[in-house]
Amino acid sequence: MDFDETLMAVDERGWMGGQVYGEPIPGAIEALRLLAQHRAVFVYTARHRRFHEAVAGWVTRHSGLVTRVNDDLDRAYWTERGTILVTNLKLGAAAYVCDKAIHFNGDWTTTLATVTRVIGLTPAAV
Repeated sequence: MDFDETLMAVDERGWMGGQVYGEPIPGAIEALRLLAQHRAVFVYTARHRRFHEAVAGWVTRHSGLVTRVNDDLDRAYWTERGTILVTNLKLGAAAYVCDKAIHFNGDWTTTLATVTRVIGLTPAAV
C-alpha cells in the first residue's frame, strides 16, 4: 500500500521537506487493519530511508498496528502477518494500492494512451 495520498492526505502545504504531517484518508486505516488481519502488508513510500521511522510512527499512531522499518535492502517479499513493514522497495505482492497506479490489462495501446494523458504528453509526442 502506498503512503502519500493513499494512506496519508497531503494538504496545500505540500511536501514540506519530507515531514510526515497529514491525516489519514477516510477509510484508509480501516482498510489497512482489515487487510493486515488476513495478509502480510507493507507500506511503500518513495521517501528517503531517513523518513521511514516517521512513516512507521504515523502508521502505528493512527492504526495501532505494529510497524517496522525495512532493514534488508535485498528483501524481495514481506510475509509476516501482524506487522506492517515500511519500505521504499517495491516488494513482490498480490496487489498494489497506489494513487498513481495505472492498471495494465494486457493492452498496451489503451495503457499507453492513459499514461501519455496522465503525464501530459500529446499523442504527437509519443
